[in-house]
Amino acid sequence: MTDGEIKMLIRTSPDEGYRALFDEYWQYTYTIICQMLRGCGRLRAAEECTSDVLSDVMLNYDTAYEGSLKAYIGTTARRRAIDICRSSKKRDSITSSLDCEDAPEISSSEDIAYDAERSELTRLLIEQINALGEPDSVIIIQKYFFERNSIEIGRLIGMNPITVRNRLSRALKRLKPVLEKLDITL
Repeated sequence: MTDGEIKMLIRTSPDEGYRALFDEYWQYTYTIICQMLRGCGRLRAAEECTSDVLSDVMLNYDTAYEGSLKAYIGTTARRRAIDICRSSKKRDSITSSLDCEDAPEISSSEDIAYDAERSELTRLLIEQINALGEPDSVIIIQKYFFERNSIEIGRLIGMNPITVRNRLSRALKRLKPVLEKLDITL
């Protein structure tokens, strides 16, 4: 179902429109949130956050807006996941400062420049994967970011495992030259 069809359905029959929105974008939203929350160790909050994002979209999205519904959902998901990471880090720092006041200093081996570069590479990689479109982007993310096999991915997206493997192979062939142009090697 396209964005335009969902918007029209929301205008004419809100219950059916929101159901279609939920069915169409749950996996997309969940994948974005899992990727974002994985970095801050809050992966257990992904389902609740996904529900919150889709609820926010249902309550706040103006169907008269000409922009992409998918982009709006993606942006909302990223922002909500960032908020969760920030609150988690703030809570963890308060807890650790209270619990560990007498603990000895531990030298940090973090390389901030390396972490920033890796984060930027991850962002570029996700951007290029998403550009492949669905279901190829979902298959790649589920395979390489969540380490699921073709049977599990097939169940998630309603596709035969052999088809999943074939689509994965073709998608990787399309992705490789794009990444080479960006000087990204896997």
